[in-house]
Amino acid sequence: MTTSISTSAENTSAASAASAAPRTPDLSWPLALGLLVAGMGAMVLLYWPSVQKLVHIWLNSDTYAHGMVILPISLFLAWRMRHQLAALTPRPSYLGILLIAALGLGWTLARAADVTVVQTFVVVAMVPTLVITVLGLGISRALTFPLAYIFFAWPVGSFLVPILQDYTAWFTVLMLRLTGLPVYAEGYYISIPAGDFVVAEVCSGIRYLIASVALGLVYAYLIYRSLWRRLVFTAFAIVIPIVANGLRAYGIIMIAHWTDMEHAVGVDHLIYGWLFFGVVMFLLFWVGSLFREDDLPQPEDQRRAMMKDEMSPSKAAASPVFLPLTLAAVVLVMAPLAELGINQRMAALAGDRYPAAPQVMGWTAPRQDETPAWQPRFAEPDYQSQHAYRSENGHELALHVLHYHHDQPGTDLITHGNRIYDGQTWRRVSNSGRTVTLPGGEQHGVRETILRGPGDRGRIVWHWYQVADRPTARPIEVKLLEAWARLSGHRDGSLLVAVTTEFQLTPDEGRVVLQEFLIRMPGLIDVEYRPESGS
Repeated sequence: MTTSISTSAENTSAASAASAAPRTPDLSWPLALGLLVAGMGAMVLLYWPSVQKLVHIWLNSDTYAHGMVILPISLFLAWRMRHQLAALTPRPSYLGILLIAALGLGWTLARAADVTVVQTFVVVAMVPTLVITVLGLGISRALTFPLAYIFFAWPVGSFLVPILQDYTAWFTVLMLRLTGLPVYAEGYYISIPAGDFVVAEVCSGIRYLIASVALGLVYAYLIYRSLWRRLVFTAFAIVIPIVANGLRAYGIIMIAHWTDMEHAVGVDHLIYGWLFFGVVMFLLFWVGSLFREDDLPQPEDQRRAMMKDEMSPSKAAASPVFLPLTLAAVVLVMAPLAELGINQRMAALAGDRYPAAPQVMGWTAPRQDETPAWQPRFAEPDYQSQHAYRSENGHELALHVLHYHHDQPGTDLITHGNRIYDGQTWRRVSNSGRTVTLPGGEQHGVRETILRGPGDRGRIVWHWYQVADRPTARPIEVKLLEAWARLSGHRDGSLLVAVTTEFQLTPDEGRVVLQEFLIRMPGLIDVEYRPESGS
């Protein structure tokens, strides 16, 4: 009896302490849902540039087209729980306000550097964050899976493409050799007597993998109750499409071999791929249904977790209802306002500074080259120049500089589609990193590209970037420096700097010329004030 009395006393004491603590106010469900919808609408309007990018990716990418159905699926999963949720009371959370502030800061930095993957993450993450803010932690705990599932709308996963390409090429070659078919493989290129094939990015199977995991998670959540069964099924939903994609690629090549390249190419290739994937998914779900548990009651620990928030004393002193919601609204609008101020400041600073071709000792004064033999294919620079140099011993070289202002969020300096080569007039032979020596013995990283052009001419290109008075050859560092430049008001913008020369026999000939130029060239390209300048 002593233990029972002690426990009862402790519970009474804890309840008294909790009732004395302040808490956020309760809301009725109609009011809470109305505020949540209003918050979502405000988020879409305030963060519209990033919302637009997210929707554009969904509509124009086969890999991430599934993002359009993720939110409806999450809403459906939440609707299935409506009777359980009705027993809970919406209660705004200050934790959600802190999360909005953190996401807003990340969004401001991502907009400054124009990092799309972070911007789209913030937009997706704002949805569960607003649910936590308006409805509270108790309801959010009950909605853990529907809210977590929303993150499948985030278009991320392209980093897996080369890994999956490597696996698919390796697996396909292995199966062809086990079949006894003569095969020659070099990287992603596979040759058999019937013809040649390439394991392109679209053949990596990333679309099948993402679709399988997205469907598999919902399926496991709906028909299983035990955590271990859900984890096992999810693991199969990851492994099986990877293996199946290797079999799909092998099957395509074998069909082409058997039909003398008449089938399994072009449209047949696509139809066969999705048909094969559909059959594999059907078999996976059919086998999974043999162990279903959806007829079992919800585990007791899950029910207790859902009701945990409601077990707290209801006599706590509540702060005014407008306080947390007003604070959330203020925090939500801070990041877009900060970006607007940065844009206005940078627009006022940009537009009157341009890069100058350097004078290099031992080389002739730079001469503007109006018809260069080679040019980098980069998107819409604000200013570009190409200058020809000639050394005392007769070596020739060209310096190309592309300038991007910081008057808008980010630049096009680092973006998909920018190329040192065009793939037509000049074809890439190799691409690698290299360390070169600057005046004073300082080491500097550049990207080296070997090209082959008209008349089988060889060309070597060294290029790097210059942002906020810092040279770098790393795209990630460029993005970070661009964010710093916009936030700090640095006026010089971002530069692509490339030096190039032709060679007769080996690239080493060109490397000697480029190194001779760089060791006498000033370390940085000067960005000078000029009231008027042509492009």
